[in-house]
Parts: sequence; C-alpha cells; structure tokens
Amino acid sequence: YGFATPSTMKPTQVECAKGGLNQICPWTTMSGDIRLTPFYDPAVVMETVNGYFQELNETLNIPTRGPCSKFTLEGDDIDVKRGKLEMTWTADVESVRQLEGIACDLESAGLKAISDATQEVKGECKPYAITGSLPLVRQMQDSGFDIQITGYGLSTTYHADNEYALLSDMVDAFQILLRIISIADEV
Repeated sequence: YGFATPSTMKPTQVECAKGGLNQICPWTTMSGDIRLTPFYDPAVVMETVNGYFQELNETLNIPTRGPCSKFTLEGDDIDVKRGKLEMTWTADVESVRQLEGIACDLESAGLKAISDATQEVKGECKPYAITGSLPLVRQMQDSGFDIQITGYGLSTTYHADNEYALLSDMVDAFQILLRIISIADEV
C-alpha cells in the first residue's frame, strides 16, 4: 500500500503545574494523537491502550536510586501518596469511527485513472499513503464507492504554520482532474 509511516502514538504537547525547580509537579498532562493505518480497529486500539494504563497503575514499580528518589511518598501530611496515570479520549468510539482511514483499492479503475492522468500531466506518478483522518471516507468505501484520495500541493508544507501551494501545481491538478473525467467517460 505504500504507507510512508506506520501507525503511531506520540505526545505532541506537555503541560504541568508551575512550581519551584526543586519541587515535583503535582500533575503533568501529556496530549497527543494516535494515527492508525487502516488495518487496525480503532475501538480495539482504544480498549488496548486503556488496558495498558490500568496495568501501569496496578503494577508501576520504577527502580530508584536511594531513599530520596522514590515515587511513593510516606507521611501523614502527604495528600497524594502515589502518582497515577489517567487516559482521557477526546472522542467516543462512534465519533472515531466517522474518521477511520482507508486503504485504497490498488486495482481499481479510479486509481488507474488518477495514476494515468498524473503520469500524463506531471511526467511521473508515485502513489504513496499517509495516515490521517477524513470524515466518512471509510463508510463510503464500505458502501461500495471507489474512494481514492489525492493531492497536488507541496507535501513539505503540509500542516505547517505557513502552509501554501504553488499556483503551477494547482494548474496541473486541474489538468489532471480534466483528464480523469475524460478517462472515466471512455469507460
């Protein structure tokens, strides 16, 4: 399928309570995302990750270097004796299902038309896949639509703060679209 990356789970933001440099933060929040190739069921992934967090909370035993570096605090004046991990999802399973990715049909007439048209206009065609989410494409594919996703902007500026596309690439994209329509009419 030519996926440029595998499934990933990565922290993208870290926030913690401000305090002195010699204080352990009472809380830290890490936020991020999971990007799945379409071969994994997101509901199963969510359940599995929740299980990992539960297991870590039950069995967390971090090696320490002496009595002052332990992660469990003792004393009657301590509110929190032991840290814990909490996982909060920003969407429920139903919402996640609406954003499931797809693996395009590599033998479809749609991919052949896009590839042929791109080859004719750009002189080359190098299909590849990335992870991400587009609303409802999986449901459309599951309903029998030949779903293909393509773009002709600059992948080097994709999602950048200063994301842009070249007008010449958009002219080529329009020519490719016209050629795809022409190819579809010939079928």
